[in-house]
Amino acid sequence: MGTDTSVAQSTPGVDRAARVCVITGVVAALAFAAWQFAMPTGFTSVRGLNPLAINEWRKVFNLPARTASLSVYTALFQIWIVLGWVAYAGLFWCVHRGARLTRRWTWHLAIPVIVVLAVVMPADLSTDVFAYVGYARLAVVHGLNPHLQTQLDLIRLGDPTALYLHWPIASPYGPLWSLLTMGIVWLAPAGSVWAPVVALKLCAGAALLGAAAAAQSIVRRLDAHRARAVFVLVALNPLLLIEGPGNGHNDLVMVALVLGGFAFLGTGRSRLAALVIGTAGAIKLVPLVVVPWLAVLAVRGARSGWGPRVVAATVVVVLALAPVVVAYVPFWSGVRTLGGLGERLRHAEPADAQGARPASPVTAATSEPQPGAARNPGRDAGETSWGGSARRLLARSWPALLVFLWASLAIAFGQGDPVFRLATVWAYVALAVM
Repeated sequence: MGTDTSVAQSTPGVDRAARVCVITGVVAALAFAAWQFAMPTGFTSVRGLNPLAINEWRKVFNLPARTASLSVYTALFQIWIVLGWVAYAGLFWCVHRGARLTRRWTWHLAIPVIVVLAVVMPADLSTDVFAYVGYARLAVVHGLNPHLQTQLDLIRLGDPTALYLHWPIASPYGPLWSLLTMGIVWLAPAGSVWAPVVALKLCAGAALLGAAAAAQSIVRRLDAHRARAVFVLVALNPLLLIEGPGNGHNDLVMVALVLGGFAFLGTGRSRLAALVIGTAGAIKLVPLVVVPWLAVLAVRGARSGWGPRVVAATVVVVLALAPVVVAYVPFWSGVRTLGGLGERLRHAEPADAQGARPASPVTAATSEPQPGAARNPGRDAGETSWGGSARRLLARSWPALLVFLWASLAIAFGQGDPVFRLATVWAYVALAVM
């Protein structure tokens, strides 16, 4: 009963402190979003920037092009980030002490904050969301397969997303994500880039809310007193706000589905859990590493005898792989359909100290070696680069593979709540992969 002791320690003072931390974090997040419009020329980031997005937002909202000095901008950029994380750390401490938050501090607060960030904040810290739109436009506008054609094709076609693109490869994302983005681009006004980008930012925001709801459901089984506070901890996490509704990364959609699968597993619906986690794998393939663990848990929960155990494991694996297989059907053209993944592994080099990104396809298109190598990455990856990519991946990721082996053993032989163990080992493996 350490948990009960922590809850008993909750006082009105701790509850008030938690609310102050939430308000401070929200103010910091909104101020950070608004401060992006003041970004001066010369500001750099180790993860790269996308200042063209700021111009796009200024045009939409008819804002003047006013920038701060580099020193002032850098100082406040850092202050807003530090303030957000200090407030978050304080909230975490308050929740540990048993702070309780009412409903108006959960959905009623999170929804407007996320919507404002999605609409108002320029997606200027990454070009990924523009790449999502570009790949979708390859299919919807230009009638090409985004898992075979590359960003170079968007440039040659004069597509409005071309200025934002960096990777001269076919889409490395899951097929379900391609279908989702294609639907959004199909519904968007013709030629528009801002509208589908904001729609995808809103999708990431909705996914963040879904992840928070799934986390709340999981924690309610283990510690009901903290469930609502956990929703706030997830929904108002500074990193998730910036990377989700702020910059529209599809990782939030993937994570929400994974957590949803864990929540279903906690209620005994293991087959639905496998289907949902498989759907996450159809967004980005990483969650498929969870499938063997689901199969092991299915075996452990099946009736005695090899027959029922084999059936239980087979059903879970089939359900988990079905979304990926079905979603690939409209794009499939042999192994070269996976070429974008192989090329992404080959090009995945860290940014330099100045935050430089890989050469833009605009540059690549003017140099002879790059376009030749990237004109059909599916064929190259499928026929020549998979072996080299696999060796490089193994050389860089062997610690993560060891952690995955440890996690698999923990699932196979561990005791206690399976969802708690699954979430714990998934967190370790995800950290090791990163």
